[in-house]
Amino acid sequence: MAPLGRDRAIQLVREGKLPIWFGSPHPTVAIVEQDGAFRVRQLVIDEAEARASSAAALAAGRSWMPEHYYALGKPTGTIYAEARSRDELIEQLRAMDWPAGW
Repeated sequence: MAPLGRDRAIQLVREGKLPIWFGSPHPTVAIVEQDGAFRVRQLVIDEAEARASSAAALAAGRSWMPEHYYALGKPTGTIYAEARSRDELIEQLRAMDWPAGW
Protein backbone atom coordinates (compact mmCIF):
# COMPACT_ATOMS: atom_id res chain seq x y z
CA MET A 1 0.00 0.00 0.00
CA ALA A 2 1.47 3.34 -1.02
CA PRO A 3 1.47 6.20 1.49
CA LEU A 4 -1.76 8.22 1.40
CA GLY A 5 -0.11 11.60 1.89
CA ARG A 6 -1.32 14.64 3.80
CA ASP A 7 -3.09 16.33 0.86
CA ARG A 8 -5.12 13.23 0.00
CA ALA A 9 -5.98 12.64 3.68
CA ILE A 10 -7.25 16.22 3.94
CA GLN A 11 -9.29 15.80 0.77
CA LEU A 12 -10.91 12.60 2.07
CA VAL A 13 -11.71 14.19 5.44
CA ARG A 14 -13.23 17.19 3.65
CA GLU A 15 -15.35 14.83 1.52
CA GLY A 16 -16.53 12.99 4.65
CA LYS A 17 -15.10 9.64 3.58
CA LEU A 18 -14.43 8.21 7.02
CA PRO A 19 -13.00 5.96 8.27
CA ILE A 20 -9.74 6.24 6.36
CA TRP A 21 -7.12 3.54 6.93
CA PHE A 22 -3.60 4.18 5.74
CA GLY A 23 0.08 3.59 6.27
CA SER A 24 2.80 1.96 4.26
CA PRO A 25 3.54 -0.80 3.63
CA HIS A 26 0.42 -1.81 5.61
CA PRO A 27 -2.35 0.21 7.30
CA THR A 28 -1.22 1.30 10.76
CA VAL A 29 -3.23 4.49 11.21
CA ALA A 30 -6.84 5.59 10.73
CA ILE A 31 -8.82 8.80 10.65
CA VAL A 32 -12.10 8.10 12.39
CA GLU A 33 -15.06 9.74 14.03
CA GLN A 34 -15.26 8.35 17.58
CA ASP A 35 -17.01 9.48 20.72
CA GLY A 36 -18.06 12.78 19.14
CA ALA A 37 -14.52 13.62 17.99
CA PHE A 38 -12.51 13.32 14.80
CA ARG A 39 -9.27 11.46 15.46
CA VAL A 40 -6.09 10.32 13.79
CA ARG A 41 -5.42 7.11 15.65
CA GLN A 42 -3.05 4.16 15.66
CA LEU A 43 -4.50 0.85 14.51
CA VAL A 44 -3.88 -1.90 17.07
CA ILE A 45 -4.03 -5.61 16.36
CA ASP A 46 -5.04 -7.99 19.13
CA GLU A 47 -2.38 -10.70 18.91
CA ALA A 48 -4.63 -13.43 20.36
CA GLU A 49 -7.28 -12.61 17.75
CA ALA A 50 -4.63 -12.67 15.02
CA ARG A 51 -3.32 -16.07 16.11
CA ALA A 52 -6.84 -17.49 16.24
CA SER A 53 -7.72 -16.06 12.83
CA SER A 54 -4.50 -17.40 11.34
CA ALA A 55 -5.04 -20.86 12.80
CA ALA A 56 -8.65 -20.96 11.59
CA ALA A 57 -7.69 -19.87 8.07
CA LEU A 58 -4.87 -22.38 7.78
CA ALA A 59 -7.00 -25.20 9.24
CA ALA A 60 -9.65 -24.45 6.60
CA GLY A 61 -7.05 -24.53 3.83
CA ARG A 62 -7.18 -20.78 3.24
CA SER A 63 -4.23 -18.47 3.02
CA TRP A 64 -3.03 -16.19 5.80
CA MET A 65 -1.09 -13.19 4.53
CA PRO A 66 0.05 -9.88 6.00
CA GLU A 67 -3.06 -8.27 4.50
CA HIS A 68 -5.25 -10.55 6.62
CA TYR A 69 -3.26 -9.70 9.73
CA TYR A 70 -3.39 -5.93 9.20
CA ALA A 71 -7.12 -6.05 8.37
CA LEU A 72 -7.66 -6.92 12.05
CA GLY A 73 -6.40 -3.49 13.13
CA LYS A 74 -8.74 -1.40 15.25
CA PRO A 75 -8.43 2.34 15.95
CA THR A 76 -7.76 1.94 19.67
CA GLY A 77 -4.12 2.96 20.00
CA THR A 78 -2.31 6.26 20.30
CA ILE A 79 -4.32 9.35 19.36
CA TYR A 80 -2.10 11.51 17.14
CA ALA A 81 -4.68 14.27 16.61
CA GLU A 82 -8.18 14.98 17.91
CA ALA A 83 -10.69 17.66 16.97
CA ARG A 84 -14.35 18.48 17.50
CA SER A 85 -15.00 19.29 13.83
CA ARG A 86 -13.73 18.28 10.40
CA ASP A 87 -12.42 21.79 9.81
CA GLU A 88 -10.49 21.75 13.07
CA LEU A 89 -9.04 18.34 12.20
CA ILE A 90 -8.00 19.57 8.76
CA GLU A 91 -6.14 22.47 10.38
CA GLN A 92 -4.37 20.03 12.70
CA LEU A 93 -3.47 17.77 9.76
CA ARG A 94 -1.93 20.74 7.95
CA ALA A 95 0.14 21.70 10.99
CA MET A 96 1.33 18.29 12.23
CA ASP A 97 4.47 16.44 11.26
CA TRP A 98 3.43 13.91 8.63
CA PRO A 99 5.42 10.65 8.69
CA ALA A 100 6.70 9.49 5.29
CA GLY A 101 4.88 6.16 5.63
CA TRP A 102 1.49 7.82 6.06
